[in-house]
Amino acid sequence: MRMFPLHREWRWTDVAILVASSLVAVAFPLLLELAWPALFEPIELWTVDLRFQIRPSIPVARDPEEPQSHVLAAIDYDDRAARDYGLGRWPWDRRVHAQVIEFLRKAGARTVMMDLLFTHPSSRPEEDRALIDATRRAGSVIYPLVFRPVREGNPADIARFPAPRHLLRADVRGFGELPAVGELTMPLPGLVETAAGLGHIQRTSDRDGVLRRVPFVYRMQGGFVPSLSLAAALRYLQADPASVRIERGREIRFKPRAGDDVVIPIDAEGRAWINYAGPWGTRFVHYPYSWLLGQMQSAKGRAKALALFKDKTVVVSNLTTGSGDRVAMPFEGDFPTSEIHLHLLNMLLQRQFLRNATPTETALSLGIPVALLAGAALAGGPAVIIPTYLAMMGAYVFTLKEAFKGGIILPAVRPILAMTVGLILLLTTRAFLVDRDRMRFQSVLGRFLPPQTIKMIRENPRRIPGLLAGHTRELTIFFADIRGFSSFCKRSDPLQIQRVLRDYLTAMTVILRTHGGTLDKYMGDGIMAFFGDAEPEGGGEEVEEARVQRHAANAVRAGLLMQKKMTELNLRWLSQGQEAHLIRIGINTGYVTVGNLGTEYLWDYTVIGPEVNKTQRLESAAEPGGLLLSRRTHALARKCGVLPADLPAKTVTLKGIGEETDLYAVPPEVIAQLPLGEPTAPNMVA
Repeated sequence: MRMFPLHREWRWTDVAILVASSLVAVAFPLLLELAWPALFEPIELWTVDLRFQIRPSIPVARDPEEPQSHVLAAIDYDDRAARDYGLGRWPWDRRVHAQVIEFLRKAGARTVMMDLLFTHPSSRPEEDRALIDATRRAGSVIYPLVFRPVREGNPADIARFPAPRHLLRADVRGFGELPAVGELTMPLPGLVETAAGLGHIQRTSDRDGVLRRVPFVYRMQGGFVPSLSLAAALRYLQADPASVRIERGREIRFKPRAGDDVVIPIDAEGRAWINYAGPWGTRFVHYPYSWLLGQMQSAKGRAKALALFKDKTVVVSNLTTGSGDRVAMPFEGDFPTSEIHLHLLNMLLQRQFLRNATPTETALSLGIPVALLAGAALAGGPAVIIPTYLAMMGAYVFTLKEAFKGGIILPAVRPILAMTVGLILLLTTRAFLVDRDRMRFQSVLGRFLPPQTIKMIRENPRRIPGLLAGHTRELTIFFADIRGFSSFCKRSDPLQIQRVLRDYLTAMTVILRTHGGTLDKYMGDGIMAFFGDAEPEGGGEEVEEARVQRHAANAVRAGLLMQKKMTELNLRWLSQGQEAHLIRIGINTGYVTVGNLGTEYLWDYTVIGPEVNKTQRLESAAEPGGLLLSRRTHALARKCGVLPADLPAKTVTLKGIGEETDLYAVPPEVIAQLPLGEPTAPNMVA
């Protein structure tokens, strides 16, 4: 492990590793999707259905508060009409459809969308003539056509349209693929000639069987076939078919007679999302054909029925038992397809489109949550990262909902997966980067540190670099050793020496740690410690002075207690037939260099400098059983009431240093009389 730098913040390599973890989290779902393109699609589409279900109702009328459309309606052929009015089994006499068209013409319907196929002549020609005549008189009927879709890239498979006037000749640009028409099945020639328009009713459900997207146009030789709903919208909005513009993979655009362009977003396959307004029958009025026939039985009822369809676009469909197509859609699993034309037409008229997220929006939805998680990892541990993850998850789900209300389908699976992978990677990486340092710090140095320092490290592991980096600070240095211990070792057996050292060093270390001292090292019978290193720097001169004073007082308290503890140890040793021992203690306060001054092979969290050397000389000159303090230490301890005010100063010659004045000796007889107070904690005012 390499050494820590000289700052307290993250190392740039640590930040780079966390950023790399974030990039991996973002790339992971993208790579999965690249390897298995359809992997996320089922879940993604399910989330789209859920967004439909929780979204507030979209308007279907000029007044958003109106629950049902005033311009779109449906007439449904039903079993009761077949039973009560003798229409028999399907297919019905085509003169029935002619009567419906004639009725809607008289009612003033704007457009009639026949969701019924008339691709083969009737066995009775008079039926076809009646239907063709009614279509001609109405001049507002749009008929469906069907075909086999083919790929646009195979021109030989694309069919030629036999009725060019019903084609859209759009200006096409861009890149992407539009679906094309293969084998084509047209309505009866007479209907093609008299119809106001033709439109396809082609639809392909997604792989889970739910219909969510449809192509509005299919390419043919010479132009494009519009969908039934698009043909009706062009007629309703009085748009010029020549105004249609197609930009592959992006949009279909046309110009109404009044107002701004209608812009339909499409995907790379030419499909548009169906913006369903609600479940079947809730947003558009459905009139059963049996009810209409009942109204026709009286003049009053007939007038009422005629008034219902003025200026409306009406879909005529077959809902008799066993007839008509049904599909699954986001709101329900058994949905008559005839109403899909109304949802599509409403979407076109109200300009309420859904679109896929742009590449920029997708990138932001992937990157922003993971970037915030990375920021949380830099700011704190699991207590910060996990709440941030939960908050981001909730915020993104809310964003999905709100964006959908605005017509944007943001991706759900990839960002959520990226956030989850990011959570795991960032927690793991941060544990490796931070907890690795903390665990090593505690395993190597934790035995020597006081509980207060260990607590600070646990609460804020980023304090470790600041503690280990070499820096200058005013600390209180503490030295103690046993007088004459070398001579004792010469005349004692090793086991006796071991027992004495264990008893002595254990008792003294407990006292040091209790008073906030950092145990530096044992030197045979000598003990070196220092006080005041663990608290954060800064806060001004007054705060620093209070820290130095507090720890100087604690060091003196520890020295006094150690001398009294030696009295207890001597009584025990004497009772065991062993020798008594006296210790000398020197305490000094001054500026030293503190930090990990070892190597990557051997850590050495210690202090060095002239003040350290001076402290060792104080200990050597101290009276056995007493303390020898520097002037600074004495003044600080006296302010805290640890020492008596009348303790005289003395001059002592220190080896290698010379004569030192203003030193203060605390002899054994004074120590015996002094009361012992509790150590001062960092949050207490000295």
